[in-house]
Amino acid sequence: MEATLSKAKTEGKYIPGTPEGDRYFLECTLELCRVSVSRGSSPVGCVIVSKDGKILAEGRNRVMEPWPSEPHQVADASFAHAEMVAFFRLGQIEDPENTVLYSSLEPCIMCGGAIGMVALGRTVWACDDPWGGSGRMIKWNEHPAYKGTKVTQCPFPDLEREAAAMFAPEAKKAYPDEGWKLWQQRYPEACQGVPENSNA
Repeated sequence: MEATLSKAKTEGKYIPGTPEGDRYFLECTLELCRVSVSRGSSPVGCVIVSKDGKILAEGRNRVMEPWPSEPHQVADASFAHAEMVAFFRLGQIEDPENTVLYSSLEPCIMCGGAIGMVALGRTVWACDDPWGGSGRMIKWNEHPAYKGTKVTQCPFPDLEREAAAMFAPEAKKAYPDEGWKLWQQRYPEACQGVPENSNA
């Protein structure tokens, strides 16, 4: 595991669905964001957690990194998003309905689709992605494939601000003008300090 927080033995100490547990696991995703930035990738992190609080797998964006030599790893590809990296590392999910995926950022349509396909019981994210997030296309509470997945959006305002501030420069660089405008509307404080030439 790459993040210091997620290296800790969490089984029985932090339980998903409790305020303390949800906060701890989202903090793990933010730590993975910082690792991604240090490696030249986008600031997105993810952990997949069992009902008793054991971190089953972690992932972070690795789109801009060399392909790894280890098995069950993925990088240097457009689909090497944090959630997909975690899914590849985890392999078969034995108890999906009692498994929780935490992400620093609202999953995209690809990652949201994967969450629905394996029928995870719950997904939690620290901040919304008003342009790239799956919520623009998946109505989680209406689509029959996703009704079994409980969604918790942005449960902690301070972590939401931190996650938004980390991803805002990436949103400016990666998204078209329309997407950046949506980010500015949703997170004006986080976007305010992003230099105009950050998309160069």
